Amino acid sequence: TDVVKQGGRRRGANMGVLDVCHPDIIEFIRAKESNNRLTNFNISVAVTDDFMQAVCDNDKYSLVNPRTGKEERAISAIEVFDLIAEMAWKSGDPGVVLIDEINRNNPTPKIGRIESTNPCGEQPLLPYESCNLGSINLAQMLSNKSLDWDKLRETVREGVHFLDNVIDANVYPDERIEKV
Repeated sequence: TDVVKQGGRRRGANMGVLDVCHPDIIEFIRAKESNNRLTNFNISVAVTDDFMQAVCDNDKYSLVNPRTGKEERAISAIEVFDLIAEMAWKSGDPGVVLIDEINRNNPTPKIGRIESTNPCGEQPLLPYESCNLGSINLAQMLSNKSLDWDKLRETVREGVHFLDNVIDANVYPDERIEKV
């Protein structure tokens, strides 16, 4: 995404999210300690309700190998939480994604569990979903200091149509992204 520029200047962005229970979580939290690594990535830790409860209880929690489902070791939740805060203060990353809360509000739970967000965190995403955002300048929807609802309605309809066309016209780098 360093090659992809918006308006010829702004670099593209990626989002990296790792579950707080992953055995590599400490290395992930420290990944942007040096300013020259992962420069096109925003990173966040997917924190769970159980982890946050362990923080409140000043307890340990389990790091689980995602391939085997087996606990590798237990570590202090408050120390991990403090490290997240320290690194966020130093570099702006990692952020946190309240993954259990997001999934409680997942509009399509039968399709799958949400695992990440887009790079700015506004849009929760299922595995292999891509983010396609648009915006509307509400100041342009005013008429005589009142909101012109008809103009807004038409602008929203045109905007959604445009974004649908972007999905249809896109060439996806991976067939799993195209399928989703």
